[in-house]
Order: sequence, then C-alpha cells, then structure tokens
Amino acid sequence: MSDWMSGRNSLGKIRSLTRISTTDGFIATLAIDHPENYLGLLDPDWRRVTSAEVTRSKLELIAAVARHASALLVDPLWSMGQGIVTGVIPGDVGIITGIESLSYQADGGFGTKTAVREHWTVEKIKTLGADGVKMVVWWRPDAADVDDIRRTVEGLVNDCEQHQIPLILEPLWYPAEGQDPTGEAARKERVETLVGAAREFVDLGIDVLKTEFPGDLVDTPDGSGGEEEAVDAARAIDAACAGTPWVLLSGSGTYDVFRRQLGIVCRAGASGFMAGRAIWTGAVGGPEHERRSAAGRCQTRLDECLAIVRAEGRPWRQSPPVDEVADALVAGWHEEYLEAR
Repeated sequence: MSDWMSGRNSLGKIRSLTRISTTDGFIATLAIDHPENYLGLLDPDWRRVTSAEVTRSKLELIAAVARHASALLVDPLWSMGQGIVTGVIPGDVGIITGIESLSYQADGGFGTKTAVREHWTVEKIKTLGADGVKMVVWWRPDAADVDDIRRTVEGLVNDCEQHQIPLILEPLWYPAEGQDPTGEAARKERVETLVGAAREFVDLGIDVLKTEFPGDLVDTPDGSGGEEEAVDAARAIDAACAGTPWVLLSGSGTYDVFRRQLGIVCRAGASGFMAGRAIWTGAVGGPEHERRSAAGRCQTRLDECLAIVRAEGRPWRQSPPVDEVADALVAGWHEEYLEAR
C-alpha cells in the first residue's frame, strides 16, 4: 500500500492501519493475546485459573500500559470484549485480535497444526470494531499441509478484503521431527524459511507481516555476534515484502536481546513491533507491588522500543499530498467504491 492509488479500493484497510499506528506511521503494539501459557503465570496448574481471574489480570496490565502503545493485540477469550466494555482499552488505541486456534501442550509449547478458531470470523472481528486480524501459521515449505495453509490464508485474504480490515500474518518456523533446532543446519533453514514465508504470503495478499527475528544474536566482546548474518536476512525479508509493511515479534527472548533485534530489523526497513513477554515479563502474577513495578518497566520499555522504531524504522506508508488526492478522488468517488472488486 505504499502507492495509495493501488489501494484506493482498500480505504477501510488504510483507516484501520492508521488506527493501529502512531501519528507518524509506526506500529508499536503490545501483545497480550497469549492463551494457556498466560494462565500458567497465574498458577502453575493453569487448569485451576478461572476466566474471571485471567480477565482481571489482563485488564490490569492493559490499563497500566495502553497509553504507551499504538495498538493492543488482545485475545477473544479474556481481553478483547472485556477491554471494550470496560473502556480499559482506550478509544484512540488500536485493537488487533488473533483468529487462529493454538493447540496448547502441557510442557508450555504448542502443536504445529494451523487452524482458524471455531465460531470466530473476520466478520465478527470487524463488527466488534477491531482494526486488524492476526493469523499464526506454522510454516515449513516441505510439510504436508502447505497447500491447506495456502488455501486458509487465501480465504482470510478474501474475507479481510471483503470486510476491509488488514490481515496480519505470523508465520512460525518449527523443526522437523527429529531435527535439532539448535544445530547449524536448522538455524540456516529457519532463516531461509522466514525469508521465503515473507515472499510466499505477501504474494498471497496479506497486509502486514509479523515475523520472527531472522537470525541468532550471540554474546561477543564487541556485542555484535551474529549481527552481520541477521542484517542480510532482515534486508532479504524487506525485499521480499516489496512495500508491504512488516514488524518484529518478540518471542520468548529477553528484553535486552529484543531491543538489539528491533534495531537491526528497523534499519532494514521494518515499520515496528508486536511484542509481548519481552516487554511485560514480571507484570503478570506475583505480589501486587511486584506487578506494579514491572508495569512501570513495561511502560519504559514500550517508550524505548518506539524511540528505536522512530529513529531507525520506516513508516508503513507515506501520506500522499493533498493536491494529488484532491485531483484523484473527485466528487462521486464513493459511488464506485468497491464496485470493481
């Protein structure tokens, strides 16, 4: 959408992308859509945690930090509707919610089946006033389900176009059965898969790519271990996106590592971040005074990350000149809007 004329039949998407961004066009999203692994922070036996307890916890965190984010990534179970009804999600902060169904495992991991959540649709998400639909896909180009995943994404692209809401796709690499995920071959494969996924899904018509960091940063005396390879991979992702905005997820790494990662991808052309645990670790569960202290750190971290994005990143689009728009969108434009789709 860097060329607004090519997106003139997607003005609803442009409006939604504007709502999840800062006024200068950067995406600074706090992710708090975590499912059962979030419950495990409240009680090691997550099955004992009630729905009301999760909602109170998530809304407490949202209330403390929402003003420091351009958007919130919230879940449909415990925080989206509840945040809207209570007003804890401010009216000027964007709302993104996931449409995927994750298979939680007892060891804290997830199954690798890509699926849309039952009874949860793009139409419902748009009707509720959200500004973005996020979909996780477990992606290996050599897996047996790749064609099914493509069809799922194509269907979501069409639904999001129909309802004029951006689709944010999050492809996650996973090791093959028996593969050592820490081995050199797996690390190389992971980076290649992330770059290839950017190309694959941008070609299918997604609106925003949410990607893992394409590399591994290691400790060296000068603090630059692994950066050269990661820079090259990040530039490859930017080239594959070909103008489609892309942002970085934080995964399970520490905040200090994520901050380094964010600088690298922003210098390569990323437009922001959608980060969770690296930002809010410590603000969930535990005594109230510890949660409050961690929430303060979370505010600071969001501010620091946004400063990095503004200094190093690329806005998701450049607003066209008023004269250009005035000449192109003349009276009566609304009569033809969407008619040619």
